[in-house]
This record gives sequence, structure tokens and C-alpha cells, in this order.
Amino acid sequence: MANDEPGATDPFLDEIVERALAPYRGLASRELLEAMRELLVEALTEDEVGRDLLERARPHATPLGSGVKTREGAGEPRRKAGSGEDG
Repeated sequence: MANDEPGATDPFLDEIVERALAPYRGLASRELLEAMRELLVEALTEDEVGRDLLERARPHATPLGSGVKTREGAGEPRRKAGSGEDG
């Protein structure tokens, strides 16, 4: 893969393409696999729908918590109605 191709600098794109090609390894020729790779990379980087799908599939960092903090000196948070024994 040439260095100017998107997959050369995008490990996630490369992983997606490799996973898509995996079932064809051992069945298709090297030339056919390379052509399939080029088509996949083009579809996922140059087509508007392909780019959108790739970005939706891309893992994003998740927050470590809800961001809600208790204030110093505040008591325990109130429970919601119906969440206790008397319910």
C-alpha cells in the first residue's frame, strides 16, 4: 500500500478493510485482493455515504463517568420515588 493512500495513515480504516478481505484470503488471487482493497478504501474515503459509515463505526473515547460531582458538605443524593423498600 502506498504511503499517500488513506489506509497507510489510518489504522482503523486498515483494520476494517483487512477484516472485510479476510474471508477471501486463500480463495482470491493477490491481484484480485489488491483490487478489492483499492475499491474498499475508495468507497470508505471518497464516497460521502462511505465516509459517514466509517466515522460512525470508528470507536470514540467514552467519558470515565457522568461528570456529576457531589458538592463538598452535601449529603447523599436523594433517591428516586419507588427505588426503596417501600417503593
